[in-house]
Amino acid sequence: MSTYQLISYPVSQDQPTWPGNPSFYLEPHSSIGKGDSCNTALIHLFNHYGTHIDGPRHFYAKGKTLDSLPLEQFIYERPLLLDIPKQKGEKVMPSDLEPYAAELEQADLLLIRTGFWKTRITDPETYEKTGPAVSSECAIYLQEHVQNLKAIALDFVSLASYSDQNDGTLAHQYMLGMFHSHFFCIIEDVNMKDLPQGFLKGVSAIPMFIEGIDSSPVTMWAVL
Repeated sequence: MSTYQLISYPVSQDQPTWPGNPSFYLEPHSSIGKGDSCNTALIHLFNHYGTHIDGPRHFYAKGKTLDSLPLEQFIYERPLLLDIPKQKGEKVMPSDLEPYAAELEQADLLLIRTGFWKTRITDPETYEKTGPAVSSECAIYLQEHVQNLKAIALDFVSLASYSDQNDGTLAHQYMLGMFHSHFFCIIEDVNMKDLPQGFLKGVSAIPMFIEGIDSSPVTMWAVL
């Protein structure tokens, strides 16, 4: 019997995020405690806050909006988790992936676990400002060698590191299809604690389908 593990972080106030991005808060609209018939609230949520998925429109003006993608884009039947340890500011390079070329050919989702998720707990400021990154060279490598991939997931705050935004922009552009006929979505700030390395039974990352949106927070779970 399969078990399910939630791997998206709960949406709550004051979570680590890309420096300068808005946070999250709830604004009560009606309250039983104040005499209303029900409890309701306005949700103030930036679309790149917490565990979220970048769609093609995020870094490519002609890219598809997230809501226009088919549901299959967010459901993965051959997810591959690789442990690739990285420290702050270090980049995932093609040489980190080349030993797994055969496995990558079969994968429809690549999860990269650097171990930097621990810093999210112990040093949130470092997690935000000097996290690892996926290099533009690695983005090009994936575009040119891994045709079945639909998305990449990361255990750090962004595909880019705040400490090298120029290369991060280029990496996003390559991943999201600016220079190729296909694209890979990018799922950032994923909780991969306790997941086994290798192929998982399945992963889903379901966004909010908001008309015209470039990206969205996701509810994400793994099948074990």
